[in-house]
Amino acid sequence: MKSIRLIIGLMLIACSVNGQQVRFFKTSDGESLFYTRIGHGPTVIFLCGGPGYSVNFLQQLADSLSSDFECILFDQRGTGLSTTVKLDSTTINLVVAARDLEDLRIHLGQKQLILCGISWGGGLAQIYASYYPENLKEMVLISTMGPDLTFLQTFEDNIRMRRYPNEKDSLLFWNSQSDSKDADLKRLLFYQLPYFFDHNAGYKIILKDFANISYNPQVGDLMWKDISKNYDLKSRLINYKGICVIFKSRQDIVPESVAYEIKELLPQTKIITIERSGHYPHLENPNSFYLNFKKAFLTPEQIR
Repeated sequence: MKSIRLIIGLMLIACSVNGQQVRFFKTSDGESLFYTRIGHGPTVIFLCGGPGYSVNFLQQLADSLSSDFECILFDQRGTGLSTTVKLDSTTINLVVAARDLEDLRIHLGQKQLILCGISWGGGLAQIYASYYPENLKEMVLISTMGPDLTFLQTFEDNIRMRRYPNEKDSLLFWNSQSDSKDADLKRLLFYQLPYFFDHNAGYKIILKDFANISYNPQVGDLMWKDISKNYDLKSRLINYKGICVIFKSRQDIVPESVAYEIKELLPQTKIITIERSGHYPHLENPNSFYLNFKKAFLTPEQIR
C-alpha cells in the first residue's frame, strides 16, 4: 500500500509539472477513483474503451480541446490509477459505472455533464444518458457500440474477416508465450490490427500509441458478463433530450447501422463520417477527424 501511495504521489508531482492535475473523488460506496485534469473552460469528461483500458489512450483528444475546455480524463473503476478498488460482480456492472459518473458530476459541481467516449466509452455515455438523462448536456460518441447488442455478431465477424492469416498465426504464437512486457505488447498488436483500415499504418500506430496503455482483464471480464445480460438501453435512452454527436468511420469494425440505430432513438443526433479509417479515427485519419472534432462540442459561449 505504501508503494502504491508513493507511485500516486510521484504521478501527482509529474502531472503538476506538465500542467495537468491528478485528483480523486469518493464514490457512493466509499472507493477512491482518479482523474486527470487539463485545460480551462467548460468541462468535458473523457471515457475510454475496453472495458478495462486506461484513459491515457485519449490524451491526444484532451490535448486538442484543452485551450478551450477543462478536460477530465477519467480512469474508470478498476482501470489506470483507479485500481485499488474491490473488483467483483457487485462493483463492476452497468449500474455502478453510471453511478460513478454521477458521483463524479457531483464532485465536480456540474449541473450537467458533457461526455466524450470511444467504443465502450461511447456505450458508457449512453448508459449514463439512460439512467441520468436530465444530468447530461451533450455526448460525443466515437466508434461507439450501439444501444443494445444486436451489433455484436457483425462486429465479431468483421474482426475475423479482417485478421490476415499471418496475423492470426502471430496472435496464436504470442498467446502461447509466457507473460512479459514484450509478449503483452505483441498480443495487443496482433489482436488490434483488424481494428485498422490500413494494417501497415496500424502496426506503427499500435507500437507508438498503445505501448503505455494499461489493461485490466478482470474489469473487462466482469463488465462483459453484465453487458451480456443487461445491456439494452432502448427503453431508457429515448428519455435523453440533450445533444448527441456520433463520429463513425467508414471502415470501422462496428457496423455502420449502429449510428442510425442511435439516431432512430435520438432524432437530434448528428452523424459525422470519417473516410479511410477504422476504429480509431483520431489516430488513423487525424486530419479529417480533428477538422470536425472541436466543432462537435458546444462552444464556451453557448454553454454560458
